[in-house]
Amino acid sequence: MEHLQIQKSSATISGATSDRYEANTNASSLGWSRAENMRYPINSAADDFAIVFNGEESEEGFISSNRPGGKGRDDIYSFVIPPVYFTLEGIITDDRTLQPIQGAKVRIVGTNGRALEYKTDEKGHYGFNKMQIAINTTYDIFVTMKDYFNEKGRETTVGLEKSKDLVRNFVLRPIPKKPVVLPDILYDLAKWDLKPQYRDSLQGLIETLDANETIVIELASHTDSRDSDERNDILSQKRAQSVVDYLISRGIDPERLIARGYGERVPRALSRDVTREGYTFKTGIILNDSVINLLASANIKEAAHQLNRRSEFSILRNDFVPKTRISKNTPAPKIEVVTAPDENKVTFTKTKDGLREGTCYINGMTNTFAFDLKEKEVYISPALTLKFLRDGVIDKTSFEGDPTKIIGEGFVADKAVLTLGEIRIGKNAVKGIKATVNKKISSLLFGDNTLKKFGKYSIDDASGEIIFE
Repeated sequence: MEHLQIQKSSATISGATSDRYEANTNASSLGWSRAENMRYPINSAADDFAIVFNGEESEEGFISSNRPGGKGRDDIYSFVIPPVYFTLEGIITDDRTLQPIQGAKVRIVGTNGRALEYKTDEKGHYGFNKMQIAINTTYDIFVTMKDYFNEKGRETTVGLEKSKDLVRNFVLRPIPKKPVVLPDILYDLAKWDLKPQYRDSLQGLIETLDANETIVIELASHTDSRDSDERNDILSQKRAQSVVDYLISRGIDPERLIARGYGERVPRALSRDVTREGYTFKTGIILNDSVINLLASANIKEAAHQLNRRSEFSILRNDFVPKTRISKNTPAPKIEVVTAPDENKVTFTKTKDGLREGTCYINGMTNTFAFDLKEKEVYISPALTLKFLRDGVIDKTSFEGDPTKIIGEGFVADKAVLTLGEIRIGKNAVKGIKATVNKKISSLLFGDNTLKKFGKYSIDDASGEIIFE
């Protein structure tokens, strides 16, 4: 007796197709299901007959056959029908960066009523094993992830007669972030208390900070030009403090607030038309004393002074690491008085290779740059490029050429060219700088011709400063 290795079939008839059986004859009248060919190796081109199972639910049994290779004219073969198993797996990637997404929730709901969930690992992989995926079942697949549009799909094991590993990959599209609109806060003459209407207007900022926990903002308070420098410095400090205290009372981490009082040193430059007292102050005007003194009436002049008495907000960076819990004892940020608002410099340190290293901000993310006077191009390391992809600083559209051939899971091609959205060094920002991936460097490297794009500069090696004019 020989043993056959049999692939399981969906047939429900316990017999082989042979002239010794008439399985199809009057099958319906006998209450049988339709006969199905059980395929090779149970069904061969020879005469196969007398199949017997070791019980009604058994997957083992015997069959007789005169097929070639036997011991005699008709031989008895034993067989075991292996079980049919199914699995379901896939990879979840970011449409913008082509990088895997960790922590995406994949939920499957089967027509058998069973629902299961899985969160993707660091490689974006999810998987349901053979004990979780059933035969003759259709599964709806739902993929969700914070800050991404949902995706869904469907896979089925209905009609599958052989074991199979089902694979379904998903690409998630990031939800575009809404623009941040920050309100003006105006003060009465010589006052610093936060008016109720401006507390209400801060609600939009609070919601923005709550929804974007990595944002760090600068809170800048200003006075008008009347009174002494010393008194205006104190006044701007108190105005900044009133806003800081309110934001902290609403649960904002003090470490996300950089508060500065500029006194009267920075007259307001209008970014939009503003109408006060029937007079329209035009976009781009700078409300310094020489402009205010030329205004037609005392009321309009007072309105201009009020526009200068303000607190403003700007986003410094978006790479703050949020805490799980904010201590009530965390001190409020110190209100710094800025006595030289026009000063624009960046500190640096010397490396053992003679390079100067400083801090820049690329699309709001803090980063170290290396500066070499002789360098002609801008170079970026593969590791930093991948980090920027994961953090959303750049995406697949930042690269020249077909991104699917340039970037992949944990990979970026050497010598790939990409465009960095915005680089800020000191107070100056430049957009659209191109960089080339270079596996020989460790971060970001550029030279004199690139730094000149940020303005005229000088280097003070004694104090370790790059000073922009």
